[in-house]
Amino acid sequence: MNEDLDQPLLFETLAASLEMDRREQKSLIEALATMLSGALPDHVTVSRGGWMLSKEKPVEQMMVRFDDMHYQISKDKSGSAYSAKSMKIVRGITLKTADLELGECIEQIVREVTAQAEKNSRMRDALQKFIRG
Repeated sequence: MNEDLDQPLLFETLAASLEMDRREQKSLIEALATMLSGALPDHVTVSRGGWMLSKEKPVEQMMVRFDDMHYQISKDKSGSAYSAKSMKIVRGITLKTADLELGECIEQIVREVTAQAEKNSRMRDALQKFIRG
């Protein structure tokens, strides 16, 4: 595995595996959305909420798409916490949907990004560019 990717991805995994209160969840989701949409714009869709003239536009929903696995992180109905799920999709048909703990979902996303970066030089270059700034 490329060492340039190890530390930032390891940090994201560690942060996701820790118990988070609502405020930490929001910060982690914002950071993850910014990182993934900046590095992998073709694989990530982020929907933001907030008032029209508000400076703050929090993440309402984030969809991260890989070959046959998609991950969705959404604000729950109360708007105070996030829920997550994975979807196994084959030829455009969702075969299986599973609810996940937020930390588990983020860990799976990080594993997928790492695996994709090892196989795809364009994705690896995009991640390295984002990590280095």
